[in-house]
Amino acid sequence: MSPLRLEIVGVFTSRRTTAWAVLIAAVLLGGTLVAQTTRPTGSPPLPPNKPATGEPPRDGVDLMVNGGFEDADEDAENHRDGPPHWQKIDGLVFHWQRDPASPERGRVIRIDTDVDQKQAYSWWVKRYLHDAPLGDAPQKTQTVEPKYGTIAGLDGGFYWSDYIPIRPGRAYRVYVDAKGPASKVFIRGYDKELPLSFADESPAVQEVFREARGEPDVDSKGRPLKYRLRYRYTTWFPVGGSAEWKTYTHDRPRHPTGRELTEDVRFIRIVLYPYWPPGEYWYDNVRVYEVDPLPEGGKPKADEADVEEGKVIR
Repeated sequence: MSPLRLEIVGVFTSRRTTAWAVLIAAVLLGGTLVAQTTRPTGSPPLPPNKPATGEPPRDGVDLMVNGGFEDADEDAENHRDGPPHWQKIDGLVFHWQRDPASPERGRVIRIDTDVDQKQAYSWWVKRYLHDAPLGDAPQKTQTVEPKYGTIAGLDGGFYWSDYIPIRPGRAYRVYVDAKGPASKVFIRGYDKELPLSFADESPAVQEVFREARGEPDVDSKGRPLKYRLRYRYTTWFPVGGSAEWKTYTHDRPRHPTGRELTEDVRFIRIVLYPYWPPGEYWYDNVRVYEVDPLPEGGKPKADEADVEEGKVIR
């Protein structure tokens, strides 16, 4: 029997409750069911399907702004805060640089998931809540085996784009250059443009930020405050798994508005998401193209729903 991986994403509450993270990965293999929360006790599973390589169309219109990470933020001090239209880098987990092995590529994104979560959270409070300059980024501390307390073992190295407008009834194909261990690229859909901030779709980080601001973690009746993920649509495809740069895409186009519960989606965001094993992951040239929809639209077969078209966020 081939592995069946099921993710359930819903409402998140405090880390201090048993419902801290209702993101469950269940792996069914050989009659054994293993449930895992976002704080794993073992190595997170890698994508079960093989990454697909492919070249983008020569005559297509790329909807991704600054997907090559070359433009600098003119408002950032010394233009070092990271590429515009993407989240601000931190100099600890998220790096904006040239690849020493391929300097001709220009600037790329390097994400290091071999960083202790406690160190990352402490720096993120200073960096993203108190506007600490990038030059104050700490030197990475040595992580300890089995490294389950790292960004790789807990949060994953999420790196989000800004909003990309899409059209109803259309399909989309994403291409990403990647190097390093296997990882994921998510496509997530929204029905409107909401305010963006660092880790705005990460409940655990938002709880840390709430504590740092001195805000309560329970409501007036003593109930844990809930954090609802804001995207309406999500899908992903695997990339990486090679020590050389390659261009990856997905076998089938994605249909963010293809189902009744997602027909109001009008924007997507791209998420580069490396996690396990702890290490360095490299990304470049993120491209998004509008393509013709498939006859079946966004209604995949049940056993393909996770990878091929994603789930609905209610």
